Amino acid sequence: MFLEMYDRHLITIFTILLFSIVLWPRKRFKNTDNSYFWITVISCFLLVIEDITEVWVSGYPSLRLLRILISVLGYNFRSVAAVGLLFVIVRPEKRKFVLWIPCLVNLLVCCTAFFTDIAFGYDENYAFYRGPLGYVAFAVPALYLMMILWITFKRFSEKNNVRRGILPICAVFCAIAALGDVLYGGTHLNEAIIISCVFFYIVLYSFDSRRDALTGLLNRQAFYDDCISFDKRIGAVISIDMNGLKELNDTKGHQAGDAALAKIGECLRNAADQNAMTYRMGGDEFLMLLLSEDEKSVINTIERIRKSVSEHGYSISAGYSLQRGHDSLTETIKESDVRMYEDKSNYYRSAGKDRRKR
Repeated sequence: MFLEMYDRHLITIFTILLFSIVLWPRKRFKNTDNSYFWITVISCFLLVIEDITEVWVSGYPSLRLLRILISVLGYNFRSVAAVGLLFVIVRPEKRKFVLWIPCLVNLLVCCTAFFTDIAFGYDENYAFYRGPLGYVAFAVPALYLMMILWITFKRFSEKNNVRRGILPICAVFCAIAALGDVLYGGTHLNEAIIISCVFFYIVLYSFDSRRDALTGLLNRQAFYDDCISFDKRIGAVISIDMNGLKELNDTKGHQAGDAALAKIGECLRNAADQNAMTYRMGGDEFLMLLLSEDEKSVINTIERIRKSVSEHGYSISAGYSLQRGHDSLTETIKESDVRMYEDKSNYYRSAGKDRRKR
């Protein structure tokens, strides 16, 4: 029996142990709450205990009720593990009781095993069999998984980032594991959940490490990485700089300046299409890399940004350059910066303001 349990749970226990060591000293990501990962980790650990106990009681027909209870708990811990991952990415104001409803439905369906076999039961030889509602225990985690994928793609995944492929692979991995457990038995879904949890953590950690804390845009390090990753695909560059930040800081304080930068970052995100990657390079300097050489679309993007920023009471200077005709991306960025500073000079000249109060 020991060797069988060793074979069934070695990967799961080893992954839980290492992941717990990683989680223990960390309390929060910038945009996620680390404590919700523990719901998934603890649930997967309890699933291991559940399976070991269930195998043991399966040899004692007199412990039928205990076996049912253990099975009910096991089927529900899988759903709870999925809820833990869901709560990691759901915004705090949306972590409501309604998200637990599928889990509760699964619990009620499984509890029918105490007085009927509509979910699952045991034959005259004490062998397990699944009833018509027995697949609810697998459908509910699948539902949570689809919600996780949808929210993650909307909130966290970066456009044109190959890392976004990790989550669909995890989803397929879990689906295959669940199907295998249904058809052939086993605990592969437990392994799939905890391994997916680790990669989910990696994706979110990568997301946070590439983001500017104030604006939510990509940061300078992400810019350097993407210049390498998309070197051959970059078609144009837009350089953007806020006008009047120093004056705003001096008159209304740095909190007002930070609020202005955050709002400009929001305008940039909203104006960027699927072919644009937007970065805060530092201070009030922003940069957009566009995977397009269409000059008209570049100009239209700048105008959308200007209009949006203006509607919020702020002003920017912008310049652009197309990649064609340049030997390197560095030259393209340099030309874009030159045009942006020309635009800034024109702004201060027309406003009759001291250029030093930028």
